Amino acid sequence: ALSMAATGESFSVGVLALQGGFKEHLSAVERQAGVTGVEVRTPADLASVDALILPGGESTAQGHCIVEASMLKPLQEFAASKPVWGVCAGMILLADGLKQSEPQALVGGLHATIERNAFGRQIDSRFRSMSLQGSAAAAGVSEAAYFIRAPAVAECGEGVEVLATLPDGETAVAVRQDNLLATCFHPEISGDDSWLRFFLSTVAGRDLDEAEPHPDLTTVAPWQPLPRPDSAVDTAVKRAFAVFQQGGVIMDVVDGEQARIAEEAGAVAVMALERIPADIKRDGGVARSSDPAMIQDVMSSTSLPVMAKSRIGHFYEARLLEALGVDCIDESEVLTAADETHHIDKRDFAIPFVCGAQDLGEALRRIAEGAAMIRLKGNAGTGNVIQAVRHARDVYSQIRQLRSLRPDEVFGFAKEHRVPVELVEQVRDAGRLPVVTFAAGGLATPADVGLLMELGVDGVFVGSGIFKGENPAKRAAAMVKACAHYKDPAVVVEASTNLGKAMVGLLEHEDPASVAHLDDLGLEGRVLRTAENAIGGIDRSVAA
Repeated sequence: ALSMAATGESFSVGVLALQGGFKEHLSAVERQAGVTGVEVRTPADLASVDALILPGGESTAQGHCIVEASMLKPLQEFAASKPVWGVCAGMILLADGLKQSEPQALVGGLHATIERNAFGRQIDSRFRSMSLQGSAAAAGVSEAAYFIRAPAVAECGEGVEVLATLPDGETAVAVRQDNLLATCFHPEISGDDSWLRFFLSTVAGRDLDEAEPHPDLTTVAPWQPLPRPDSAVDTAVKRAFAVFQQGGVIMDVVDGEQARIAEEAGAVAVMALERIPADIKRDGGVARSSDPAMIQDVMSSTSLPVMAKSRIGHFYEARLLEALGVDCIDESEVLTAADETHHIDKRDFAIPFVCGAQDLGEALRRIAEGAAMIRLKGNAGTGNVIQAVRHARDVYSQIRQLRSLRPDEVFGFAKEHRVPVELVEQVRDAGRLPVVTFAAGGLATPADVGLLMELGVDGVFVGSGIFKGENPAKRAAAMVKACAHYKDPAVVVEASTNLGKAMVGLLEHEDPASVAHLDDLGLEGRVLRTAENAIGGIDRSVAA
């Protein structure tokens, strides 16, 4: 048989692009000769492709987005006859049933029961070795991959072939059923395309030419060499966690009830803290890490990853959060700094950290300390997006400047920004930060989310903008929809309609307590707008 390249025939592989690690799959697909990758966000996109990949991410968030995009029935019909590969969250979506899990939207078709988070929380994530079986062993696919908050196959039904197990030979981690392939691990970030080529050749029945060489692992997610299998503390595993938060919204919550609202709205993770930033600013005083009981309440109320904040430099607060088993720690400027000189050395922690940054130099210094995710600093709790926009533009313009430098000028750039030259060279080669980058602070509307996504961030944090506005559940869902569909303004218009009043916003020079006091007075309508404008120094006769 002639290959696709030899015949001039093109085979299109769609990747569901509503949330998760879809960009990594698209890059892998584009390395295959005669194969075209397509972002799938709508039923029309799905109808145009020959095969489909359901990528890793948060399955509840993906399921929410699938339903909101009217994609569930088209996906079910597609999976009934065409090649589909479900990866991690995608495996969950393909399953006919879930073990001990809350109901969620499923594409179904794979006669198997899947256990979500079968290996535990993020602290239990690893680069693991596997034992291959059957057609996978014959094809010589990779025997090790990243398992990030991974599911596992609890029970196989009729017609399901086990392709790989853990070394114990009992826990199935890859299966095939006719046109369906499902893996609980992530080959797309594990350094080779062998599982993708297995999908294209064995499952989809295509004859393949040689693929382009895999790029240097330090230039693609998770921007690190492959770790040793089963090592407990590894930079690559920590950075990989954030890869599957991409395209999503992380929401601040103060209790289990708000965590459930966030999960139902389609959030990819929640940030547990006792007071949202708007209340921290209003109340003043010293802001510390949250009560462990509150964090545990949130952790028990949602299946999503749970993050929590520590003070800058307070490594012992961080150790307590690690002992609690949270999935990620935010060394946060929203809390009162504990050390005016030193940030936490994050390299020896087993769980990832996210840190704030205003410019490229600050971002690289935090990464050098071990941050696995960067949060571009906005002004949290203000409902004013200007600082988030300013710092996103600063970071991305500085990366473009760095890429234009001669090799011998990189040393001067590293010296100026006080960061290791090796890290500067990595950014220059990759064309981006070597960690996932979210925006945060002041995002109060779906349009704010769309703006930051268009500027190039990988996702967003929101908090006060949801729970300080009207209709929090509806507003949260609208933020998620804007994040998933920011490329289509018409969809964001629909999401933005009839949300009610957004949170009271602050200009950069305003006192948070003075604006917060307006809520306490119970002002409404024109009277409230006039009072807001007076605080902001706006001419009442023009703005009222």
